[in-house]
Amino acid sequence: MERTRLGLLTAFRDLVLERGYDRLSVRDIIRHANIARSTFYEHFEDKDDMFRQSMKPLFSVLAGAIDDSPSLEKIILVVEHFWEKRRLTRTILGGSTRKLMWRFLSELIEEKLLARARSNAETHALVPPPMVAAQLAGGQLALIESWLARDAACSPDALARAIYVSTNSSALLKPAPPAALPPAPPRVLSKPTL
Repeated sequence: MERTRLGLLTAFRDLVLERGYDRLSVRDIIRHANIARSTFYEHFEDKDDMFRQSMKPLFSVLAGAIDDSPSLEKIILVVEHFWEKRRLTRTILGGSTRKLMWRFLSELIEEKLLARARSNAETHALVPPPMVAAQLAGGQLALIESWLARDAACSPDALARAIYVSTNSSALLKPAPPAALPPAPPRVLSKPTL
């Protein structure tokens, strides 16, 4: 069972590199892995689910950057993995898969935010957790994408620390008490003209 799953994921990776995600179908994956359609659906709902499940181990670590005591070593390992698989990572960071990655990572971060809110009655949010999660996921992916585009301009350790620090220093995670915020500007009901 695990060997079949690994074969499917290997076929998926190979085909993403060869054709790109958008031009890939479940039929292509099944043919490349030489398995029956029903076997594919025993493991995955569709190709988006396959993509999600293949990224979840990595993204769970990145989402853990908002924890009080994140595993910096694990974040470093994830960053190193992205570097070792940089051709694949660059491919999936482009096009429609970028949006999927952002959405999947956002969902994992949102789960962490909601757990944090449940355990801490002092949590004050300026915006709803899905918006905070989207901002944090976008920032993490932007750091990774920029790092890969610049051929590892800093060490994996430095990038992992930057991911942790940028995630935990977000003003949306730790807003100032309402009394310390400047007053909101008057509401504009019509669209501004440019």
